[in-house]
Amino acid sequence: MKFAELIRPWIKGEIPDCEILGLHNDSRQIKPGFLFFAYPGAATDGRLFIAQALEAGASALIYEPENWSAASQLPSEIPSVALPGLADKLAEIAERFYREPTKKLVVSGVTGTNGKTTIAYQLAQAHALLGERSAYIGTIGQGEVSALQTLANTTPDALCLQELMYSYEQQAIKQVCMEVSSHALCQHRVDNIDFQQAIFTNLSHEHLDYHQTMEAYAAAKAKLFAKPTLKWSIVNHDDKCSALMRAAVQSGQIISYGIQEGADVRALRWEVSLAGTQLEIASPWGQYQMRIKALGFFNIYNALAVFSSLVAYGYPVEQVVSVMAKLQAAPGRMEIVAQEPYAIVDYAHSPDALENVLATLQKVKKGKILVVFGCGGDRDRTKRPIMGKIASQYADIAIITSDNPRTEDPLAIIDAIEAGISVKNNLYKIPDREQAIAKALSLADKDDIVLVAGKGHEDYQQIGKTRHSFSDQAVIRRIMN
Repeated sequence: MKFAELIRPWIKGEIPDCEILGLHNDSRQIKPGFLFFAYPGAATDGRLFIAQALEAGASALIYEPENWSAASQLPSEIPSVALPGLADKLAEIAERFYREPTKKLVVSGVTGTNGKTTIAYQLAQAHALLGERSAYIGTIGQGEVSALQTLANTTPDALCLQELMYSYEQQAIKQVCMEVSSHALCQHRVDNIDFQQAIFTNLSHEHLDYHQTMEAYAAAKAKLFAKPTLKWSIVNHDDKCSALMRAAVQSGQIISYGIQEGADVRALRWEVSLAGTQLEIASPWGQYQMRIKALGFFNIYNALAVFSSLVAYGYPVEQVVSVMAKLQAAPGRMEIVAQEPYAIVDYAHSPDALENVLATLQKVKKGKILVVFGCGGDRDRTKRPIMGKIASQYADIAIITSDNPRTEDPLAIIDAIEAGISVKNNLYKIPDREQAIAKALSLADKDDIVLVAGKGHEDYQQIGKTRHSFSDQAVIRRIMN
């Protein structure tokens, strides 16, 4: 696309022209013919790397002029354009460059504190099983579920996201099921994505280091439901924030799900075991018996959301019920890695998620419950004692260890978690995560359950600014073999 054609909506007057072959805001990813976007970000200022982008072959530059005194030193070799508020316009520019890819796709967005990954991942699985090519975007990667590739963020930045959507359209993928984080909604990453479905899971204590208050956190989530392209909004009837999501809806129909009276799609009865969950559900389309492989009370909600989304889209209900029984859990989500003792890995890293998982295991246990967990460094500190309290309430033995300590002192994080624990008879503090897992497995009898929580699918541990190779699943298998 020509540079002038691309930026004509924002720039008046004569625009120097050249061919644009790609877009990027990272000078290290620039290739010959790319347009480089230079603006201040959370960690660094892209305007400091204009020379590197030019050296890599950038053919044009758009920069943020506000609070920048070096504009007079811009290179003369390539067209350079100032665009105030550039960061908030990236999605619109990228959508224009990639020729509005989401208008040719069916995009479902899932937002909430817990359950996003499971719902989006299983939705993508289900569409594929029902005969439509689908892609997933979220915490565990992007692409077709059989061949996921890694991502840096739950929701990629606006440039990457539009490029992904374009690549899916070129591959004849029809369905895109993506997690939508509150950060992405606030930072305009999902602007100019034509969502047809929005799904709300729940809202609980998380990301207050960013949003400051629960009210601001909830308002961020509600932005997804204000999208004018929505045909369906699917909300958790039982969550206290569902009314806020409903109030934000501007178009389409609303379907509620839950277990309480008044939900459109409602679980009437259920039976949970380590082998899975049997459900009886009532819906506007009839009453059905449904089996899912996932265990856990919270997975009942996830299943109801997936079921509602698929039927709303138009699949025959009987086919949806059949497919639900085939869906695999997302990696690191109540993943049973070994038996005798049961060793389960889960991504639970918020107070609500940890409580949900431990409460579920209490209902299916035959022996003791041992939990190994920590809290991430450089993240919300207020949740640490809360998670300590929850672990001590539900687990017979708690082992506090390191999660991703990042630049914080691991022992200081552990002490903050311990502050929430009043009875410390069966408490261990082992900063080395592998040693902590080994200790839990050595203490467990064959009928016990060892829950390793917090990292789930992650294959690394971040200590300082370095990511070291580390997998909870691999450690468990190595120790138990």
